[in-house]
Amino acid sequence: MPDSVVLDSCIIAAVFFPEGVTEKAIEIVENHDCTTVDLAYAEVANVAWKRVRHSGQDQGLVMSALADAQAFIRETCQVVPARDLIPAAYDLACSHGITIYDALFVAAAEQCRTCLVTADGRLHDTVREVVTSHLVR
Repeated sequence: MPDSVVLDSCIIAAVFFPEGVTEKAIEIVENHDCTTVDLAYAEVANVAWKRVRHSGQDQGLVMSALADAQAFIRETCQVVPARDLIPAAYDLACSHGITIYDALFVAAAEQCRTCLVTADGRLHDTVREVVTSHLVR
């Protein structure tokens, strides 16, 4: 894996909201220069909401983890504006049958000429011919 990587939202969420890939996600963010798309702010916040709404986790504790995740994105990652990626993401979404949301991260990896890091096996399998993709399991 190159020194610089593009993180999709599920990897960032895994760092701050423990799950099966959390240890591996932490290792990646600690050892690489990280880039993400500004969409990650909203997508990680949605993960936090699901933790409260569907998993019954404490709202205050989840909010604290969300604040840490937002600070990580803002202070540690290079953040690419989604608006700059829309044309490429649209083409990728249409040609590969993925959502615009996922395609934005693929387009960021393509633009940055680096590896996409994801825990989404379907996304990884679909785009690995377009960009280098590292699947975290």
